[in-house]
Amino acid sequence: MPEISDDDLEAMLERKPTMREAKVDDHALMVKALEHPVRRKMIKTIGVFGKTKDELKKEVGVDEAMLNFQIDFFIKGNYLKVEGNNYRLTDRGIVLLSNIPK
Repeated sequence: MPEISDDDLEAMLERKPTMREAKVDDHALMVKALEHPVRRKMIKTIGVFGKTKDELKKEVGVDEAMLNFQIDFFIKGNYLKVEGNNYRLTDRGIVLLSNIPK
């Protein structure tokens, strides 16, 4: 097996994902969001009108740590945004909502 040069290794590490790889990663993240029951419930609860953190915590029925963990997941995935005291779904979050059976 040929040895990889330092320059080749650095180029491989700095390489950006292809469009196809980025799309596959995006779909995998959406599946991850939708397969978790607490996340599905949070998305449905937030809905198109949004909820405050206290409303969300009460309606979903989770503790503060679980709620914060899931909120971070949604924000990093660009599914959720914070507007003042309200949590609102982004356009990507609305796509998730539309994929949850009623």
